[in-house]
Amino acid sequence: MTHWYDRTIDEEEYYKDLERRQQEHLDRVKRLYSPFSPPFQPCLHDQCPSCLGTGVRADGSMCIHNLSCPCSKCTPWY
Repeated sequence: MTHWYDRTIDEEEYYKDLERRQQEHLDRVKRLYSPFSPPFQPCLHDQCPSCLGTGVRADGSMCIHNLSCPCSKCTPWY
């Protein structure tokens, strides 16, 4: 029997698979809880001209947006 930890995979394959599994998970959660979810609002941080929402500026320093964002990614919602 071959176990997942016996396989050799490269970094790109690992992250591609992780991203796929994370998206599937979020899709399942969204389907289950969509009636209770807030309406979609774009994230204000993603509009930041210094980092485009990554938190890292072009010079490699950390970006502090100093924005209060009401989107579901930044604001807890129950």
